[in-house]
Amino acid sequence: MTGGQTHLLRPGPPTAADARRIRRRIRWRRAAPGLAAGGLGAVVALGALDKPWAALPGGLFAVALVRAGSVALRRHFVAVTVRGTSMLPAYDDGDRVLVRRAGTPTVGQVVVVERPAHGWRLPPLPRGASAAAIANRIWMIKRVAAVAGDPMPGGLPAPPDGPGGRSVPRDRMVLLGDNRAASVDSRQLGLFPTERVLGAVLSGGQNRPGGVTRAGT
Repeated sequence: MTGGQTHLLRPGPPTAADARRIRRRIRWRRAAPGLAAGGLGAVVALGALDKPWAALPGGLFAVALVRAGSVALRRHFVAVTVRGTSMLPAYDDGDRVLVRRAGTPTVGQVVVVERPAHGWRLPPLPRGASAAAIANRIWMIKRVAAVAGDPMPGGLPAPPDGPGGRSVPRDRMVLLGDNRAASVDSRQLGLFPTERVLGAVLSGGQNRPGGVTRAGT
């Protein structure tokens, strides 16, 4: 697939290996006294939902968290397979990545964003969109080069605030591929609405030697 497009293949809850990477990446604000008894599901539920349940002891609490963990994964994380080379050398074709469906994009962050199909004809997906709804859109993975208020980089189409605009408008961002020669990004498509971001890449590239994890292009 050309142009750095990324399709979400078989979107749904991450695998057990993916969840272990989530556990390593997320910093917990609270530590449960019986966290080990809760297992992987407990860790994921605490990290993703960030609720003050950690003070509650008992085996029933652990079981409830294990069940809640599966729901939390579906709501907060998506597994994505990369198609394209626009993010080389960071992310390669075929890499599998984890995307967290939340947060405000920041400069330098790698995000999965919807690609416009002859403009934004469809409304943006809600944050809690189903896996089927996500799979029906076309997605790209790019790096955030500028956000609202930052100076407008050169070489981009005229911004919507007029030809004299010197800064990125509100609720817009500049996205670029790391491999510029193979990337379709803001240089061709213009500014991206922040509401079109699916989420930020946490980890990926499990197809690489050595177990390094990277994200899709």
